[in-house]
Amino acid sequence: MGLMLSRYKFVCFFFLFSYSYSFAQDNSYISISGTPGFLLAHRADLKNLAAHNYGIDISIEKEKENSDWGSFYNKPSIGHGLLYYNLGKEQTGHAFGFLSHIKFNIISFRDVDVRFRMGAGLAYITKKFDVYENRRNQAIGSHLNGSMQFGLVARKELLNNDYIETGLSVSHYSNAAFKVPNLGYNIPSLTFRYGFHRHSQNDVKIELPQDLSKVNWSALLIYGRKQRNFASPKDFNLWGFQLRGLLNKNKVKSWRFGLDYTMDKSYMHSINPDLLSNQISILDQSEFALVGGYQWGFGNVNLIAELGAYIYKPTILKNALSQRLGLSYKLNQYWYTQGMLRFHRGVADFFEIGLGYQL
Repeated sequence: MGLMLSRYKFVCFFFLFSYSYSFAQDNSYISISGTPGFLLAHRADLKNLAAHNYGIDISIEKEKENSDWGSFYNKPSIGHGLLYYNLGKEQTGHAFGFLSHIKFNIISFRDVDVRFRMGAGLAYITKKFDVYENRRNQAIGSHLNGSMQFGLVARKELLNNDYIETGLSVSHYSNAAFKVPNLGYNIPSLTFRYGFHRHSQNDVKIELPQDLSKVNWSALLIYGRKQRNFASPKDFNLWGFQLRGLLNKNKVKSWRFGLDYTMDKSYMHSINPDLLSNQISILDQSEFALVGGYQWGFGNVNLIAELGAYIYKPTILKNALSQRLGLSYKLNQYWYTQGMLRFHRGVADFFEIGLGYQL
């Protein structure tokens, strides 16, 4: 009887352990890609910069389907790499940067997967606007710029566990209005990528307990900086406070809603450029907005997209609706950092960085 009881306990323990932990393989790769394309003249001021160009990147990639968050997506993978772009003309120069990306599957046709790829990073652009030496480049006003990349690719696994991808992508470079001019570069391109399989790794998938409270609240302090007036540039520092509620759909996806308060002195500057900053009242630099959006979680990183509607702003300088796109990073159970681009109908307002606390 005792032996049977011991065996019963062992079987129960085995099934409980199997329920909490599972072993699975995640592949990792080194990939290289080429992206022949052209610089798109999305404004009349950029027609002289339009040219064919090409980019190359080398990335380390890893599948994350068996991570504690990966099972909520279809075949997700992440990657980090170095990126180079020849921008096609002497006035535009070259771009050197670092880019992190994530890919996940949208649909499959037999042995071909159609995947969405998005990435973000920083880039150094060798040629920027200079009133004396490069005044024909009115797209980029600083050497250091943010870079983003979005694409749809068809992926096929090969018999040796390598893969090939081909598709369409769009790359974007700008400094988020930190320094004028800031029309930015938009580069549609073809994408050709080859991934060299490195190894398969047995990872332990841990089913963590889910905190799916009806609504979680957080508060965030933000800072931003922007430059206005191309003829006589002037810098503005912006401060703000954000309150957010998160309505959780599951462990990694949540609806967002809340209130924004931002102090922006550029409103009065647009009316009277000679007005001193210390002469601007609190009310004349305050804006309030109601905000709604959505977030996708990838471990400690969240991708955030939001739409805001102003309920008060000093003048009609900005459109009635604002958009925000960016990332947050969880430091620990309560604290997190956030970086977001705020824009209006595709025109950058400023890039905000923040420190938040989950209430």
